[in-house]
Amino acid sequence: MANIHHNTGNAGEFYVLAQLAQRGFIAGKTDDGQTLVDVIVTSPGNLKSVNIQVKTRSGEGDGWMMSEKNEEAFDNLWYVLVQLNGTEILPDFFVFHSSAIGPWLKNDHATWLANPTRHGKPRKDTKMRRFKPQSLELAEAKGNWDSMF
Repeated sequence: MANIHHNTGNAGEFYVLAQLAQRGFIAGKTDDGQTLVDVIVTSPGNLKSVNIQVKTRSGEGDGWMMSEKNEEAFDNLWYVLVQLNGTEILPDFFVFHSSAIGPWLKNDHATWLANPTRHGKPRKDTKMRRFKPQSLELAEAKGNWDSMF
C-alpha cells in the first residue's frame, strides 16, 4: 500500500512546481528529504533564485506539520504551504518567508514545553512542530507568489 503522507507531500511539491511554471519561473525539484529545500526557483528576468520548502496538508486542518529544523530562518528560504482541496479543486497556496515561520515555531514550542500537561506533568520534548498561522496571516500569504522576488 502506498504511503499516503509521502504522496500528499509529493502532490504538494508538484502542484507548486506547476504553479511556478505557469507563472513563467524556472523551477526544479530536489531529491526527497535531503535538505530543507524541496524546490529551487529562478526568475528568468533577473536570474535571482530562491529555495522553497513545501509543506502540504489535506483539506483544512490545525496548521502544517514541521520539525525543529524549521525553527531556523534563512535569507533565501521560503515556505509554500499547500492546502489540498480534493481532486477536483485546485489547492490553496500560502507563501511565507522563513523569518516568519522559524521564530514563530521556536516561540510556540517553548511556550508549549513551559506549560505542563493536563495532568500537571512536565511535557517531554519532541522534534515535531505545528505552524498554525492566524486567518489574517493566511489571507495575506494566499497566492502571494511575487513576494519571493
